[in-house]
Amino acid sequence: MQPNKANANKNKPRPSVPWTKGYFAFPPTVTPDGRVVFTFAVNGKTEDPQILREREEKAARAAEAERLERLKEEAWQERLRRDAQLREERLAQERAEALIGEMDWVRKGGSLRDANGRRDMVRTEQLRAQVRMLDEEARLMNLWSGYETRWRAMLAGTGPVTFANVPWPLPVALKTVDELVPAALEEFLFGSLRLKDNTVTRRERMRASLLRWHPDKLSVLMSRVVEEDEAVVREGIHTVFRHLKAMQDSDRRSPDSAAGKS
Repeated sequence: MQPNKANANKNKPRPSVPWTKGYFAFPPTVTPDGRVVFTFAVNGKTEDPQILREREEKAARAAEAERLERLKEEAWQERLRRDAQLREERLAQERAEALIGEMDWVRKGGSLRDANGRRDMVRTEQLRAQVRMLDEEARLMNLWSGYETRWRAMLAGTGPVTFANVPWPLPVALKTVDELVPAALEEFLFGSLRLKDNTVTRRERMRASLLRWHPDKLSVLMSRVVEEDEAVVREGIHTVFRHLKAMQDSDRRSPDSAAGKS
């Protein structure tokens, strides 16, 4: 009776090491320094692990060298960019300082000259116009800033108030109530709206001014006014508020005109 082929295969002893196609191991060799070296055959070719390791180390060194070279290049480009930026900032500062000097010279009545030493009247007039505009903006800004500062100081104080202490909306110290004329009030209260960087509208400034000068809102202030100035201070407050209401009514009748002034 023939033995069962399947049973024969089951009883066949199995190798203790998995078999891999195309991969052979040869007996190890011992180097003179006592190291044991295994030699392998991959796809019919023998590869020494030492050679593989050296190849990997060489590739790693090449990659590291490339990385360092790239970092050096990036650092060099960053330095060039930073130097260019510093150079541009220095030139901009020099141009600004030169312009300030020219403006100061023109403000004093001097004239600019071209590269050949001849009077450059065109550029001089252009700079004079710029000086006038900047000086006017500075004047308006200082007037309004001083006005707001005086108001804050007066409201924060507790001492007696006189007619001269009240921060009236005029560019000069007020002597009499008769100086509170509409044109002067309007120029002072709304002149700073012409500033280049202004973001406040005429309507907003009008509303804030009406609230500030409303007689009912100033009852606490009136309680601090010295007795001899009570009547004139009260008259001044009512005068300012009356003129502001008239301006507001005019703006409402002519919204296009008010928008043009904002």
